[in-house]
Amino acid sequence: MRIAIVSDLHANLMAWRTVLADLADMKAEQIICLGDVIGYGPNPVELLESVYSVVNVTLMGNHDAAVCGRLSTATFSPRAKTAVARHRELLTPAALEWLARLPLTYEGPGFRCTHGEFSKPTAFRYVVAPEDALPSWRVTAEQLLFVGHSHRPGIYVIGTSGVPHFIEPFDFELEEGKRYLINPGSVGYPRVGDCRSSYCIYDDKARSILFRQLPFDTISYRTAMHGIGMDDDPWVQQKAEQRYVPILRDAPKFGKDQSQPATPQDTQTTGARPATAARAVLPHLSRRARLLVVSALIAGTALIAGLVAFRAGRTSGQPQLAISVPAYDPPPLAAYPLMPPSKNLLPLLPPALDENGRLQGWRYAFEDRSKQTFRTGLRDGKTTLLIVNSAACKAQVESPLINLAATDLRAVRMYGRIRKPEPFSGTVFYQVMQYTTAPDGSQRQVAVTPFEMRSTRRKLSPPGAERDVSIKLRKQVTHLRFRIEADFTGTLEIEQPFLTADGKQ
Repeated sequence: MRIAIVSDLHANLMAWRTVLADLADMKAEQIICLGDVIGYGPNPVELLESVYSVVNVTLMGNHDAAVCGRLSTATFSPRAKTAVARHRELLTPAALEWLARLPLTYEGPGFRCTHGEFSKPTAFRYVVAPEDALPSWRVTAEQLLFVGHSHRPGIYVIGTSGVPHFIEPFDFELEEGKRYLINPGSVGYPRVGDCRSSYCIYDDKARSILFRQLPFDTISYRTAMHGIGMDDDPWVQQKAEQRYVPILRDAPKFGKDQSQPATPQDTQTTGARPATAARAVLPHLSRRARLLVVSALIAGTALIAGLVAFRAGRTSGQPQLAISVPAYDPPPLAAYPLMPPSKNLLPLLPPALDENGRLQGWRYAFEDRSKQTFRTGLRDGKTTLLIVNSAACKAQVESPLINLAATDLRAVRMYGRIRKPEPFSGTVFYQVMQYTTAPDGSQRQVAVTPFEMRSTRRKLSPPGAERDVSIKLRKQVTHLRFRIEADFTGTLEIEQPFLTADGKQ
């Protein structure tokens, strides 16, 4: 049976509808909610009605308990207290009674669920650090536990060593001899990472966990919050800024005023004067003032670009590309478990591009696609990425983030080989980037180790270059990323690169 595990919906009807549609596509046969159906968000009534109708098992969260009067709000933030009071006023006595009867735990076949942690469910304690999972494992016998509350999706695992580890979300199958505590993340209040709605599916037949992370309509959510007099949370503002779509022209009135009778002028087609970008951004200034502001902005941008170019010209050792990869990042890869020790941490280059001409598993950018082509194929039995530049152009290819949780890696070994069939002119760099994780769950780059792929003294046929180097990792590093940067004319053949644990560490 495929069981959807959802948590922390927090009265966000837009996100809940997105998740409902997705779990229907994923053929989920049951839905278990770990609690906090309400709190924070703008639509407690509609969301509670939907959950009551379609969710098989609903547990009590701390916000649910506060709204129905079973938990004090003394430790709640002012924002949370305001939402609790508002939701209590909006709900009927029958709704409050239903909330008060919700169970704190649920035992399924081979698994158990609660909102906070299992040693004292009424306390609603958080499981954040790996050690926080130990009390729950001590008081339960099941191999698989599900909790919510922290809004942080992830996997807590403990094996024969007795040392707990936290791993970022990835799809996996349960292993004998290990116990797991899974947090599916938050559906309606995803304030960590890229702020997507998150839930997971447990397949008890395949004994597998599948994580799902989905974008939802942040604009409608903000509009609904503003409609009830609530301000934005920082994570909502951040997501809205990331999704900002510039207004190109003033919105016209295409609909007729139904309260007034139609006039002959209503049936005439009139042209709308398009608005300039300056007018859309600065509607209260005169046309001359707007032109002056735009001119100043252009001049300032040019000055900044000149300073950046000057600094780039002084930087040696690696290229400074004038392109950037797309903002979309493929889901992180889990380095754990390192079996075998020589396991390649990088995604495999696909033997061919997909039906849309994309390189699956990687993100990439090209400076001028009219002068650049790429494809994958086999060369001497090895999968190879082929990039052809008819003129001097830049290209950049990146792996997803590689999560090092539970691996205890101190160094990695990078191996790569390229070919440069003549005529070839330009540079190719391989880079390994190191990241730490901030308290909000985001990653911060702390080191970049570049290697120029120059031809070696050894004779390679055909001519090319290779690298086989050990890279020491900084303390507290949680993630890695592999990048290829190239600026060249001609043909570049890139064999499948490797990033493995350094066996000599």
